[in-house]
Formats: sequence, C-alpha cells, structure tokens
Amino acid sequence: MEDFLQLTINGVFRGAFYGALGAGLALILGVTGRFHFSYALTYTVAPFAAYGIAQAVGLSFWPAALVGVLAAVLLSVAIELLIYRPVAARAGANTLLAVMVSSLGFSIVGVALLQLLLGSGSVPFYGPPLQAITVGPVLFTNFDLFQAITSVVLVLALTGLLVWTPLGRSIRATRSNPQLAGALGIRTSRINIVVFAIGGLITGVCAIWYGLQYTVDPIMGDRVIIYSFVVAFLAGTRSSPLRALAVGAVVALLEQWATLVLSVQWSQTAVFLVLVVYMIALSTQRIWRPWLTNRSRATA
Repeated sequence: MEDFLQLTINGVFRGAFYGALGAGLALILGVTGRFHFSYALTYTVAPFAAYGIAQAVGLSFWPAALVGVLAAVLLSVAIELLIYRPVAARAGANTLLAVMVSSLGFSIVGVALLQLLLGSGSVPFYGPPLQAITVGPVLFTNFDLFQAITSVVLVLALTGLLVWTPLGRSIRATRSNPQLAGALGIRTSRINIVVFAIGGLITGVCAIWYGLQYTVDPIMGDRVIIYSFVVAFLAGTRSSPLRALAVGAVVALLEQWATLVLSVQWSQTAVFLVLVVYMIALSTQRIWRPWLTNRSRATA
C-alpha cells in the first residue's frame, strides 16, 4: 500500500507536467497542423540557455530562468517563421510531410549541435534549495510541488485565454476553420506565431523545473516529445487544455502503477500501447461503431 501511495503521488505530480506539455503541443497541432517534433528542442534549449547565461554572466537563478524561457519562446517562433513557413510555401500538396520531416531533421541537428558544443554529458543546474516533504508514507520534494502547481497554472491560464479573451476566440476560430477565419479578417499567420510562442513558453517553464529536479543534457527532450504526442492525441488537438491535463494525469498514473508489476522499461511501453490501441480504435470506428450501435438497440 505504501508503494501504491508513493507511485500515485508521483503520478499526480508527473501528470500535471505531461498535461501542460501535451496541452501546448495539442494547441500547435490543432491550430497550425504542424507536426512539431522540434518541440523537444525548444524544451532542451531553455535550461541550457539558463545554465549558460548563469555561468557566463553570473546571474542568479530567477533571472537566468527567465532568459531560458525567453530563449525557448524565441526559438519556437523562429522555427515557424524560418523553417515551417518557407517549407510549407514550397511543398504544395506535400506540406504536411515536408514540415514533419523538416521538424524532425531540425530537432536532430539541434541536439547534435548542443552535443558538439557542450558535450553529451549532463550538467548540474542549481537554483532554490531542494527540500524533502513527507506526508505520512509519501515522500516528495518542493520541486515536485512547484512544478505541478506551475503546470496547472499554465493550463488554467491557457484555458482562460482561449475562453475569455478576443485573442483566444481568434485562436479557436483559426483552429476550427482557418479559411473562414481568414475571410473574417483574422490574421491566421499571426495567430500561428502566437500559438508557437505559447508552446515555447510552456516547454521552457516545464524544462526549467525538470532541469532543477534532475540534470540538464542534450537529449532530455526525447522522452518528453513522445509523451507530449501521446497526451495531445489522446486528449484531442481541438479540445480544451483541461482535458489534456486530465489525460496527462491518467497517462502518468498508468505509467507509475505499471511499475508494480512490470519493469520501468515495460511500464513506459504500456503507455505507448494505450496510444496504439486508441489510434487503431479511431481508424476502425467506421467498422465497430455501427455494430456497437445496432447491438445496443437490439439489447434495448
């Protein structure tokens, strides 16, 4: 029971983290249609930029963290303006594939450059003091708590932006029908930039907390991008960010609880198995949905 409670609280904290990252990626996918694999690179750049500026100039943690988040935002916007948009303009009917390949390639090149310049090892990133918190049999740290709170605040802020602001209504209109939104006078190209900036902000903040909890290394974004896509697809790219937060919690709890009976490697595989089953069910719904409907009517 103690193990179960510890894994549950770990899943809750990690679920908020997955949910925030999934919400940011789902927003980009839903509005722009870009398969943004470079999401992992913007995640990695934030703590590296914070670490680099802190070492070079001697900034304290919070100003350095702000620089790191800003670097993630600027990189995210630059990827849209300098890579995705020119590629999409030239690709024509193959835009989706061309942007996806470009995104994956740029992410690989970016990680390789980080490894070339800074080495492939991890670097320590220090900030506020780490404190252990014990509640009954459950143990966690202040960083776990701060990361979860920050992730929830980011998701709530994004939800409020989409629901209650003119900018949010423009984003939702562009997500629903870009052509109609453009005909109504909404600058969809600017909306895309705003969406990428929001995604960069979310990755930057989440990565700073992760770097504090563990270490900073060039491949730290690889696992994150996979979980972000899992949450984004399971939650739906056009749904509320709150749904991504809930799905992130479910995914993280499944990952943690699976370690009770499986090794860590296989527990992560269980998460991807859920995504595969979901995608198969989604692609075959024309077959099983009518059968299920007819069977329900017959039973009634």
